Amino acid sequence: MDHVDEQLKQRARQEPFQTPSSYRRRVEETCAALEEESPAQPRRGGRRGRWRAWSAAAAVTLLVALPNVSGSAAKAMEQVPVLGSLVRVVTLRNYFYDDGHSSADVSVPQVDGAGQAGDDVNQAIQENIYQLLDEFYADVDQIAQGGGYQGLSVSYDVVTDNEHWFTLRVNAVRTQGSSDEMLRYYHINKDTGKVATLSSLFPEDSDYVAVLSQQVKDWLKGREDAFFYQEFTSIDPEQSFYWGEDGSLVLVFDEGSVLPAASGNPEVTIPAQVVQQLMEGA
Repeated sequence: MDHVDEQLKQRARQEPFQTPSSYRRRVEETCAALEEESPAQPRRGGRRGRWRAWSAAAAVTLLVALPNVSGSAAKAMEQVPVLGSLVRVVTLRNYFYDDGHSSADVSVPQVDGAGQAGDDVNQAIQENIYQLLDEFYADVDQIAQGGGYQGLSVSYDVVTDNEHWFTLRVNAVRTQGSSDEMLRYYHINKDTGKVATLSSLFPEDSDYVAVLSQQVKDWLKGREDAFFYQEFTSIDPEQSFYWGEDGSLVLVFDEGSVLPAASGNPEVTIPAQVVQQLMEGA
């Protein structure tokens, strides 16, 4: 895990997130309020009293973040110890923040043991998560002054890990007035050792966009809440997806894209036979 430890050290030196002024004031006020023990006074509570004081200060400090974990700590926080002979996932960093108006609980995963594909996935994941953190911290002071609330939660889980595929899903939920959930899927083709997207599954001259779009339209026709149907024309060429256990392809859509936002992130299952024909160019 030495390479992880070095990455953490470099990230700590380049940490882009500035501690909001409102949080710094709270830390200073809390520390100033802690009872100072005079050498001339008898000790009250001995070690227990001193422990309570230090615990109070530590509790405030831990509100902002826990970004600089060591390699051994990262190993201890592994969410999935061993995913297979090729890939495993560890928690690279955790961010925690809570000032009463803004709260964040963010886990940044790292894929290990997948060579260049793993490095590419890690870069994409970290860029997306750090952008969310930048946006979150940029609003902290304004939210506190206005008496509002915002929240950010980022977690991850392994969706697929079989002989041919590894898929990691990152779940991000942003709350500010309303809640917005974003799901992002990252795929590694174990047969090729490369990162995969939807377009890479099919031949270059494939009409997969038209075929899969029609499958989505047919699915929408059967739903009572599909009043967005007339507006839906086509899937994104790089639409989010994951593999079903039976070889089907599950397309995943953002909230409010094909159904009302209250429906969450709609999923449309494409039968394995349809997918196989497209992959074969039939």
